[in-house]
Amino acid sequence: MKFLSSLPLLVSFVAANPILRTRDAPKNFHLKTTDASNSAHNNLYVYGYHTGAGFNDAVLTPNVGTASPAFLNDTNVQFSLDTPFPWGLFMLPQNNYGAWEPVQINTGYGSGGFSINNGGLQWLEQHGFGGWLVCDWYHNAPQLFYLYKFLEPTIPSSCSKVQLSVEPIS
Repeated sequence: MKFLSSLPLLVSFVAANPILRTRDAPKNFHLKTTDASNSAHNNLYVYGYHTGAGFNDAVLTPNVGTASPAFLNDTNVQFSLDTPFPWGLFMLPQNNYGAWEPVQINTGYGSGGFSINNGGLQWLEQHGFGGWLVCDWYHNAPQLFYLYKFLEPTIPSSCSKVQLSVEPIS
């Protein structure tokens, strides 16, 4: 009977083990903006701006020391925030007929479907990904959004389309 009671623990350890190996030896990187139409939106690094318990908006800073280190865990972008639980990049679902949606760094594994192509972070087009957008928003810092490819955006003058490059951390 003792064996059966410890079986769920063993199964959970085996199931989590590949994730732990990935977290123990990740190839860490920073996400950095490039190719912005507004030069003030170039060379900015992504970090989490606390908005509530377990919730952060993805905002940007020119200070690499403030940036949140990230790594790719299968197709999820996760962040090393020195907590015992994972933090993931969440692409909020398109639900308000808007042409762009916020990006968040929240507790959990985040949205799946990310890849790194030619040094830049991409998300699946099937999910509606049409590129990255940075806007001078209400956190007194530029904020990261993604463009919803099925709607034509009218981009305000305080925003720029950007690329998110992957800058390895040595």
